Amino acid sequence: MNKILMVEQEAATVQKSLERLSQAGFEMFSASDGHQGFQIAKDKSPDLIITNAMVPVMNGYELCKAILMDQDTKSIPLIVMTEKHRMEDSFMYIGVKDFLDKPLSMDALESIVRNKLNFSQSMNLQKTKILINGRPEINTCCQQLLKVEPQWLGYYSTDSDSFLQYAIKYAPDVIFMDLLIPGAPADDMIKKLKLVPELKNTIFLTYYTSTYISEDKFALQAHMIEVQYMKNLAQEAGAKEYLGAFSPVTFLNLINIYRKDFKC
Repeated sequence: MNKILMVEQEAATVQKSLERLSQAGFEMFSASDGHQGFQIAKDKSPDLIITNAMVPVMNGYELCKAILMDQDTKSIPLIVMTEKHRMEDSFMYIGVKDFLDKPLSMDALESIVRNKLNFSQSMNLQKTKILINGRPEINTCCQQLLKVEPQWLGYYSTDSDSFLQYAIKYAPDVIFMDLLIPGAPADDMIKKLKLVPELKNTIFLTYYTSTYISEDKFALQAHMIEVQYMKNLAQEAGAKEYLGAFSPVTFLNLINIYRKDFKC
């Protein structure tokens, strides 16, 4: 059952919408202001969010920006309710494409909800989900690279706790992980995740980054031996390929070998 969050301060509009969409088979949540709506979106992970452009505390524009920038909510489709097309250009600038005119027609509401959910689910089924674990600067680099690669849906973690959490929550098709992940050995992480049924077909790719700056060639050699040792352990645990030192070009070349067929 698809979950829908409506963020609207007018009680009558909320009640009519909840009745109509609940009867249509959707599970409904509501919030009376943008801040509450954002918290519910984080907690409930709805499949669709409908918000009034003029909700209080955090207005609809601020709410949509927050949704699109947050790791846990950025992939949730958005529909904005406006009066006589007000503010639509501003919303379109941040990536919102679907709007409803107020006063709200229940027929129009149900129609756009069904169309948006069908389209969103179709697109997400075609995308390849990738979880990237690394230092913040590596994640930022990968995020920028994937902005122009529409076949990928990216998630990002910087430590072992969030890495495990996101892997289980999002069941990515590909995991791209730093061998020197803080908090736990990479091979242990791979072994744990391979025990999760939803991840049995997930492809693990490894790489390393280093802040090592010593000029002592023997210390550097020892460091590289450690990296090689970790690489071997990760491959024994089930890692598919090893990138070596992180490079933007080789990153894209490697992951695109494992993407699904994608039709825009």
